[in-house]
Amino acid sequence: MPYLRLYTRKLPIEQRRVIARNLIEITLRSLKLRPDQRYQTTVQFITVPRAGCGGGFLASACEADFTLEVLGRGLTEQQKRAFAEDATAMLRQVEPANPWSRFVRLLRGEGAHQVAFQFSELSPAVSEPFVVRSQYIAA
Repeated sequence: MPYLRLYTRKLPIEQRRVIARNLIEITLRSLKLRPDQRYQTTVQFITVPRAGCGGGFLASACEADFTLEVLGRGLTEQQKRAFAEDATAMLRQVEPANPWSRFVRLLRGEGAHQVAFQFSELSPAVSEPFVVRSQYIAA
């Protein structure tokens, strides 16, 4: 079953719940999973500090507003593309948690959130998220 890790700034719990629900729906639809697999899909939120990013975080997690790591088995290029398109559209609609961030983004002339994806293949021999090979896609 897919494991999703979302690297982002601190988000309120309500916003995390909405994002997780939407990501699970996108996962079911784009990866063509059965409806009963909804409860076997894991979404993990990892808070990335803005200042002094490093300390074991993905490089893309420090550069983008959102980095979504997708660990799954047998993902095709078409499934990856469909997932990335749907998830990007959803994540770009997420509002900053505090109004000041929204104001600063407008002053800087920044448009939509930057979203990066990391697709990794899970080993079929284990049920834990052990990565066999990995592919990075920027959206």
